[in-house]
Amino acid sequence: MIRKLHSVVAALALVGTVGLAAGPAQAVDANYFKGKTIRLIVDFKPGGGTDTQARYFAAKWGKFLPGNPRITVSNLFPNPSGRNYVWSSKPDGLTLSFVASASTGREMMDKNAKFEIAKFVQIGSHAKRDVVLLGRGTLPYNSLLEAKGSKAMIVLAEPAGAASDLDGKLLAVGMLSMWLDAPLKIASVARSGTADSLLMLERGDTTGYIAGSQWYALPKLRPGWFKSGYVKPLADLGHPDTPAVPNSEIKMPLPNAVTWMTPEQKSLWEGLVLPGIIYGKGITAPPGLPADIAKVLRDSYAKATKDPSFAAGLERIQGQPIIFLHGAKLQTMITKATVSFKKTLPKLGKLRKDVYSRYFKGVKVPTIPENISGKVARVERGGRYISVGGHRVRVTNARSKIT
Repeated sequence: MIRKLHSVVAALALVGTVGLAAGPAQAVDANYFKGKTIRLIVDFKPGGGTDTQARYFAAKWGKFLPGNPRITVSNLFPNPSGRNYVWSSKPDGLTLSFVASASTGREMMDKNAKFEIAKFVQIGSHAKRDVVLLGRGTLPYNSLLEAKGSKAMIVLAEPAGAASDLDGKLLAVGMLSMWLDAPLKIASVARSGTADSLLMLERGDTTGYIAGSQWYALPKLRPGWFKSGYVKPLADLGHPDTPAVPNSEIKMPLPNAVTWMTPEQKSLWEGLVLPGIIYGKGITAPPGLPADIAKVLRDSYAKATKDPSFAAGLERIQGQPIIFLHGAKLQTMITKATVSFKKTLPKLGKLRKDVYSRYFKGVKVPTIPENISGKVARVERGGRYISVGGHRVRVTNARSKIT
């Protein structure tokens, strides 16, 4: 029994050190990074959110590292070309991935992934990956749990044309709705950017919306929507280990969705949903990174995110609060999530089919055209809304052109 207990303790201790080079961590030479260049590899084209944040780190992070090294950004796309490159790079702390998500278990789903996510050395992350199901305030219930038996339908519009397209937040909402027997319908649309989704909510084409970082951005995009009750959270589907943070108008009024699940449902959720929402933006290093270098990178990352000036600039760019997770904790979370994902992966196909067959039938949402022509039939709210060509159009900014 004692021998078995020692084995368990040793196994748990190992979880937090996967990917690190063997041997005790020693203090890295204070001059190790001096005069050197760290490359942050981004899997996306220049100009996007991940690239913009990487370039902010390139400009600001160096002063928090001993030796104040130069930091550059290289864009290797399409995704996951950047991670493939870092996977085979020298583990010296000079080539790092600046990633948009943990992507746990990706190698089991993507034939182009030439790596094992759990073996990357996690340096840290600074943004959580929120998933919040929002509903119009006109819905007669205040949570997905209360929705059972209601005839008031939650109508979503998402770009999914087949069961195989169901993944991430959409699969999560579908699974939870199915388990709670909630009144949900999902319409397939060609595109569903934030602007399109909010417009469909305003027109009444939809009554729900799955928000990620928009949980924080919506008070700026649509001031007063939360405070007035125009929209309300129906489910918090984020990671239970990183609770929802209040936005500028309201706090999350609901418990995490895992509290509504049976043990069997929790097991599926831990395997198929949580691995994808461990974190948002973060930094990883190649396998075999010496523990002393990993410690310096992790500690400097933590120090930077606690610096008022650095944090204020980063929060302004990403549009949400910094939620820092240390690399050592992430290593444990991702190792555990990978095991769960692999165990439940054989059940993914049936779950996708069940959700698709139940919720994607008989719902049509009008396609929003890129350009609308016709006679202006009505003007509302001082010209912010107009009716033209059978469409109620919101004039959003100075680039909107009316002829």
